Amino acid sequence: MRKAILYLLLFIPLPIIAQVSVEQLEQRMNEAQGEEQLELIITLGNIYASSEPDKGLELGLKAAFLSKRMGNVKYEGKALLLMGLSSLNAKQKENALRYYNRALSHFEQYNQQIDQVHALEGIAEVYNLDRNYYPAISQLNKALSVAIGLNNKELQTELHGKIGAIALDQKNYTLAHREFTSVLDLFKAKSNLTATEQMQEADAYRKIGIAYRNLGQFKEGLSAFRKALEASGRMNERKQEIEDLNEIATSFYLLQEFDSALTYYNRVLAFYQLQKDTLPMVDVLLSIGDVFLETMQYHQAVASYNRGLEMATHVGNVQGQVSGLVNISRCFNAYGDYPSAKEYLNKALKIAMRENLTNSAADVHKYLSQVFEEEGRFLQALEHYKLWSEFRDSIYSEESGQKMARLQILFDITQKEKENEILRQNSQIQKLELVKTQYQRWVFIALAVSLFALLILLGFFYSLKQRELQKQKETEQRIVEMNKNLEKRMIEEMKKQDKQQLLLAQKSKLESLGTLAVGLAHEINQPLGGISMGLDNILIKLAEKNYSEEYIKEKVNLMFDNVERIKKIIEHTRTFSRAQKQVTLESVEMNTVVRNALSMVEAQYKKAEVELHVKLSDDLEHIIADKFKLEQVVLNLLSNAKHALDEKEALMRNQSLEYRKVIEIETHHDGEYVYLSVKDNGVGIKKKDIDKIFDPFYTTKREDTGTGLGLSISYGFIKDILGEITVDSSEGEYTCFEVKILKS
Repeated sequence: MRKAILYLLLFIPLPIIAQVSVEQLEQRMNEAQGEEQLELIITLGNIYASSEPDKGLELGLKAAFLSKRMGNVKYEGKALLLMGLSSLNAKQKENALRYYNRALSHFEQYNQQIDQVHALEGIAEVYNLDRNYYPAISQLNKALSVAIGLNNKELQTELHGKIGAIALDQKNYTLAHREFTSVLDLFKAKSNLTATEQMQEADAYRKIGIAYRNLGQFKEGLSAFRKALEASGRMNERKQEIEDLNEIATSFYLLQEFDSALTYYNRVLAFYQLQKDTLPMVDVLLSIGDVFLETMQYHQAVASYNRGLEMATHVGNVQGQVSGLVNISRCFNAYGDYPSAKEYLNKALKIAMRENLTNSAADVHKYLSQVFEEEGRFLQALEHYKLWSEFRDSIYSEESGQKMARLQILFDITQKEKENEILRQNSQIQKLELVKTQYQRWVFIALAVSLFALLILLGFFYSLKQRELQKQKETEQRIVEMNKNLEKRMIEEMKKQDKQQLLLAQKSKLESLGTLAVGLAHEINQPLGGISMGLDNILIKLAEKNYSEEYIKEKVNLMFDNVERIKKIIEHTRTFSRAQKQVTLESVEMNTVVRNALSMVEAQYKKAEVELHVKLSDDLEHIIADKFKLEQVVLNLLSNAKHALDEKEALMRNQSLEYRKVIEIETHHDGEYVYLSVKDNGVGIKKKDIDKIFDPFYTTKREDTGTGLGLSISYGFIKDILGEITVDSSEGEYTCFEVKILKS
């Protein structure tokens, strides 16, 4: 994404940005006219494209409209590029691709070749972000051809670098080596390089070193990293020099020149110690430990690993902690201390499981299997090997499995179509061959034999034709049968997926009901207490023979009211918990849904000292939805809010601080939508979790308090009724979910 922003920011007049604030630019834009106004709109749009992509898109649309009306083809193309960039930053990849393709067609029509390059780069960036590497490289190669035609060395350098970077992501190291070598070849033709070009040269050597290393050519990789070090030294880039020294050390390690590797690693370590930069020191210490381990200096290896482990623990580097513990276990395993090896591996496994590091947990199980095998305890070795296999399998989510199934179906369809095409082509070839043979035979016999022989030949030709037609019919019948079988498989797969979705939805509902159980018990206990107290009063009056008929009727009526209240609670719970195989859409009033949900949890939340601040709009219009599924959405949001409050309460209690648990529930509407918001003052959500919060099975709760299904199913239901659900959160302060649904 940053690359896309960088190359399109080339269109922003940099002196304007340096001298004028955004507010001043907006004022000038509103006052300007004609081409000056267009230039200012594009400039502001490119500024907003990264921070506020929606505003950038709005300015792009405005520029496109004005340039179209003015007949200004130059800024019409730039407006399309701006809309493509803004859509890309807003993660609207399909829209971005559409705008970039429109820009490309526009630039091709008016022969704006440099702008064609930028449009092709934009298209490539969309494909690259989608990990669709082949079309990304294809688009960049087209751009490179244009740059070569223009003899624009700067663009050629940029494009070779981008192709090389994608090739590294694609693990196509041969292509990466070729592209970065092309970058160096372009620089060789120049006598003096600018500061930017020197940085590009150093980076090219660095990337070539990475390519050589992954190709197993470690000596060549070492040479490339040394050249990168020389280039960094010329620029006086000390931090980059240290990173290059680290790469050189790794190259010596791979070449098994361990003394040289240790020397370079110690130079890197000394620099980070001087800078007091603890985080990178962890990896360097672990690498030094690897050198000692390879040279069988186990005590020194353990010492280095322990230092790395201590620093990783100090800075909260969880992956470094796991790596340190695993490597220490390898040392103990090397000289036969299997109990100690298992002890450290179990510590690593505990951390990996606690932090949900699935890959690391799988690796630890594999190491444990090896230790038990060397110890001769083959049953335990087999158990850990099975766990390793299960962890590896669990890395792939159900969504990935469904995607693989869809891809398999599409692949089967494509294969069948290819087979059908081959059969049709073979049939045509056979027909042509048969006609050709018969024609030649007819000409030969016509010259050699009489009319009688010709008649015999025609009869034979007719017989062959009939057999061929019969064979063709049989082939077509086989094709029909194959297509029927394929269609049947597709239908079965779709039914299987539908069944899985229903099971997931019911599981989420049962999870919600389990959370409500305590609250429902309290709700029922209140009217039961009223009934019990009424009966006690009647018995006392009867014993004292001091009662009236009106008193008895009054108490009985009160008890019947409490019985009716219990019936309503039970009926609502039964209706809500009933499994529904399909969505039942009807006209629903949002406030009623919210009140029903609150009726099931209000007592439970009051007991937990949670303050419910409810603000419901009096004039809400109805919406079209399934009221029970919508009620489940509200309950899921309330449940998540309570978990966040409980978690923050525990933190505040540990710090001996006072804390009020508050949940705010509000409904309102505008001209088109009805809104529901649920806000809590709990622990909030980390920035790294925001984008994943609606993913299936993704949860920030402990494994015993959440499955990761509630928000995913809520998100799916709201989308099904053409609504939206969004989240806003500040870690440690609040979380607010907002649901937006069209009015009926």
